Amino acid sequence: MKEFIINGSSHRYLSELDVFKNGLPDGIINKTKPDVGGTYSAANCDKNYIIVCPFRDLVDSIAADKNNRYNIFKCYKGVYEPEFKRYCKENKIKKVAVTYDSFSNKILKWIDNPNDWYIVIDEYHLLLSEIDYREDAITKLLESIKQFKHYSLLSATPIDVSFEIPAFKNLSHYKVIWNESEKVNVMRYKTTKLIAGVTNFINEFLDNGLTIGNVKVEQLFVFFNTVTGIEQIVNTLKINPELVKISCANRARNKKILGEYEIEPVTTPNKKVNFFTKKGFQGCNMFSNNALVVVVSDGYRDTTLVDISTTLEQIVGRLRENNEYHNIFRNYIIHFYSNNNHILDDNEFSQLMSEKEADAKLKISGWLKMSSEEREAYRKDLKLEKSLISIVGGDMKINELKRQSFIYKQSIRKQYKDGFGIRAAYNKSNRFSIATNQKIWEDFNIKVKKAVTISYKDLLDDYLINRDSEYLSDYPEFENIAKYLTETEIHTLQYNKEKMLARVSDKIKLERVYRDIYREVGAGFISIKDLKAIFTKLFDKYGINLKVKASLIAESPYYNATEKVQKIDGKPIRGYIIDKMKLTFKI
Repeated sequence: MKEFIINGSSHRYLSELDVFKNGLPDGIINKTKPDVGGTYSAANCDKNYIIVCPFRDLVDSIAADKNNRYNIFKCYKGVYEPEFKRYCKENKIKKVAVTYDSFSNKILKWIDNPNDWYIVIDEYHLLLSEIDYREDAITKLLESIKQFKHYSLLSATPIDVSFEIPAFKNLSHYKVIWNESEKVNVMRYKTTKLIAGVTNFINEFLDNGLTIGNVKVEQLFVFFNTVTGIEQIVNTLKINPELVKISCANRARNKKILGEYEIEPVTTPNKKVNFFTKKGFQGCNMFSNNALVVVVSDGYRDTTLVDISTTLEQIVGRLRENNEYHNIFRNYIIHFYSNNNHILDDNEFSQLMSEKEADAKLKISGWLKMSSEEREAYRKDLKLEKSLISIVGGDMKINELKRQSFIYKQSIRKQYKDGFGIRAAYNKSNRFSIATNQKIWEDFNIKVKKAVTISYKDLLDDYLINRDSEYLSDYPEFENIAKYLTETEIHTLQYNKEKMLARVSDKIKLERVYRDIYREVGAGFISIKDLKAIFTKLFDKYGINLKVKASLIAESPYYNATEKVQKIDGKPIRGYIIDKMKLTFKI
């Protein structure tokens, strides 16, 4: 693999760099940040270009750019060959923006000579994640581009080279290094009941408002890649549809799920709460002055798992600025997630892939022996989405992209196995900062924690770590639990509120015991036998349920007590030396 590092310096766009002034070089192009005009270079050079896009909305977005030098032909469902032929006749320099599906089914059949065209596959990192749902289109696309002399694969968040198919690894790789960009601050919130937690968070925003620092959040951009999950939230809250925008695939099934809530294009005006699925945000520009980005990942739903290195960076890149909009929260993200500790380990996954490999080879062997009629009948019963196999042009073969997709998605699942995986993924990225000690987050953090944290245990753990006094208005007992109980004691008592408060009560009574012991024996030596006898007497007096141990004396906050062996009447006696009171108390 040849890798070329290109210094972007302080330039704003790729087209300002010599390498990109007349189009895109052949190979893999990692522009490393969005909104630098990758497809713009292809659309505005003096070469015939086919820009292949994952979604129709992106086709429309590219064609709608008012700065384009050339007319761009949009090709997707509902566009026919006579329109294309007319466009080619009327335009000397030709530019086509086309979806995956329409590239192979339409454009490839309509052009006369592939050598007259350059190709760029935009947002190519999606090839791995989308192949489960668009296998036929993506497989045909990758087969078709081999007919062209010049093709590029473009992304601001490229696929890690370890997941690339072998054919891609042999291409030249270009990486653009820009001057240091601002870090995006991420606040992470783990919750075991994800939908309930996010619902409570949005309810808190709607009812009481949220601020970061002293700035009020006016809108939410919620990225949650499940229409059913979005439906659960909005219907639980019964949000007025006038306050909600939902941008997802405009399909009949989704319309039925959402009921009274309409599906809106991402380009429509923002509302109070804005939901986006992957289909809703990919390749689109979003503008606001005060919208906070919220990302939701369910450890038990693969479709919702956000890859920190690709998808999350893409989400950040969707927030754009212009003369009218300058989002004050553009460098902040809230990430709600749940873990799934049942993810296959490396050995189990390796075994699974071996089984898929063996199954694929068996099916291919059988396929070769079948007649065309038998193949057609067999094909109807095949479930290819979970196999390594693809059928292209009547040939059955192992699809390397599908193999890499399985491996890639397993790597994402592992990120969500526990909190360590999430943290490691963020630390690996150069784009994000997960420091959580900024003072501006204090009020926000308390509100969110109280809203989304479901269990008493999680609330207490957060208080023990951060000691946020605002918790005490609702949970005043936290102060004494933190003061009197050790971490081990809290765990031993299993975070049971009643048991912890009973233990706290005993610990408070124990302070009386320490004073009474000092009043009774004063400073000096006391044997373990005598000390235990005094403890037993005083525990009975005050109704303390703790186990009698002489070593408890060492925990006294009023005086130091050191274990000591002392000879009395010539015999070694174990006990404690009690020092004088540290402070003056009325005892």
